[in-house]
Amino acid sequence: MVDDTHFRRLPSTVQVVCADLITRLQEDAVLELGGTPVLRERDGRKYWYSVQRLADHTVERYLGPDTEEVRTRVERVRNVNEDLRHREKRRGRLVRMCSEGGLIRVDAQAGKVLLALSKAGMFQLRGVLIGTHAFRCYPSLLGVELPGALAVTDDIDIAAFRSISVALDDRLDPALAEALKMIGPLIARPGFRQQPTAWRDHESGVLVELLAPNEGPDRDEPVELLALGAYAVPLRFLDYLIHEPTQASVLYRSGILVNVPRPGRYAIHKLIVATRRVLSAETKARKDIEQSAALIHVLAEDRPDELEDAYVEARARGPSWQKAVDSGARRLPSDAKTALEDVVGERVGK
Repeated sequence: MVDDTHFRRLPSTVQVVCADLITRLQEDAVLELGGTPVLRERDGRKYWYSVQRLADHTVERYLGPDTEEVRTRVERVRNVNEDLRHREKRRGRLVRMCSEGGLIRVDAQAGKVLLALSKAGMFQLRGVLIGTHAFRCYPSLLGVELPGALAVTDDIDIAAFRSISVALDDRLDPALAEALKMIGPLIARPGFRQQPTAWRDHESGVLVELLAPNEGPDRDEPVELLALGAYAVPLRFLDYLIHEPTQASVLYRSGILVNVPRPGRYAIHKLIVATRRVLSAETKARKDIEQSAALIHVLAEDRPDELEDAYVEARARGPSWQKAVDSGARRLPSDAKTALEDVVGERVGK
């Protein structure tokens, strides 16, 4: 058995508040769209949409895939009759309670960016918040405190699958560049063929970057994400990270519902990316390992199956994946390495 001396659990009252906040954000995400939930089938798969009649035309907004979780949420929303403004105030109180309970709020500029992306539909269209801002969401999901020094960043990284962007038949409204332009001086950073994939606020230092899984061995030019109205930088190993994400809350104003990678995948993915940093980014590589180690300690105690599945799946993807995972695992502190070995039943970082 792994002990929990490497992390402190949040009080049970704070954990209950965090769970309540996410539930209310999920319900309100459907309520705020208005319309009637309808099940659609596209290319042999089923998805839920909110269908609303506006004057002489009909608007459909994507709600989620036809899973038990989404069906339960849709049914729950059908039974909710509270005023949305009242519910927003209630969420604001829950955010304050989470903050008072020891969880970290995002800074004002990052909060403005994430809220604008949420209102435009970024996370409804299955965009995934990754990187350190995702790491900041894990304390409320896991019910523990994680080292605050590991959660400091000015970068907001959003990832999405190109295939999902094509399949959903829905669009970000407004498009990404317009949504960012509305909240302040975020300047586009031109990429390949002048297609912007990142935007920088030079006053606050916040950088917003759009990423997508690399779908070919030689692909390095930006990938168009039709649903988001923007281009993304393709990266290796990203498909593993953002597969079947989970939902979390960002503590800003009345809360923001976002998609983040599952903690087990995040922990193992950080082992991989730490080995791929250039020498000049050694500080970031150390942070990768420290974030991975922090999550490994918690998951080994509370979610060993999730951690084991993430580790096994990554190494099963082929020799290059095995080499990257093992190389990253060798950098783990000895106690985190032992915790991982206890879960997977073998020596890691061979």
